Amino acid sequence: MPIVQLDKILDVAPELERELDETSDEPFDRTEFALRALELLRPADTTVAVCPGAGRLRVDSGRAWGRGVRARWAVLTIPARASRRAIALAVAELAHTPRPYVLDVLFS
Repeated sequence: MPIVQLDKILDVAPELERELDETSDEPFDRTEFALRALELLRPADTTVAVCPGAGRLRVDSGRAWGRGVRARWAVLTIPARASRRAIALAVAELAHTPRPYVLDVLFS
């Protein structure tokens, strides 16, 4: 059986980690919001899967072997109570985009 090694599991500063744990009872389609954010930010050379999850918001990523030097894959797992802000920050980290730009675009 092949072994898949993750390059990183969103290794972030403690203050951002707290922001990613932010929850909200606001009713909205979290998957649709994440897909919209990904569409706006378009992480370069990265194939992203978005799926619901339990627990905390999580981003796993790694190199897409055989698709070029910069090709990457990522899985964005979004719990049912994740806040808009937490989702936006996770996508911003994945896309390596400055936070103020992302928040302005996604919340306008």
